[in-house]
Amino acid sequence: MVTKNIKNFQARSSRLVFIRASLVSALLVSPWVSAPLIAKTFDQPADSVQWRTSELTGYSLALQKCTTCHSAHYAEYQPPSAGAAYWKAQVLRMKNVFKAPLSDEEAQTVVEYLSQNYGSARK
Repeated sequence: MVTKNIKNFQARSSRLVFIRASLVSALLVSPWVSAPLIAKTFDQPADSVQWRTSELTGYSLALQKCTTCHSAHYAEYQPPSAGAAYWKAQVLRMKNVFKAPLSDEEAQTVVEYLSQNYGSARK
């Protein structure tokens, strides 16, 4: 009789240990498993720096293409002495490395806009 009670107790104890372990692991793992499933939204702050207006076609392209990844701050903080070669290298880097959605013709048009409005050709 005593042996039977001990075996019942052991069986119940092992079930409780398993249930506790399952609950603890579920609580510990749950945030990491469910976190990617929760949609997150945030509001971006308004841009304090705007692209410099221009009659050049590159202005509208900069608004359409460049602003998808960064604000006008990026252009503002480049060296004002930068020539067209510098801007061409920057635009090609955006196009080739970061996959900016620019054709070769659009890239050249943006280079002209940037060099004339932010670089050494600035009026």
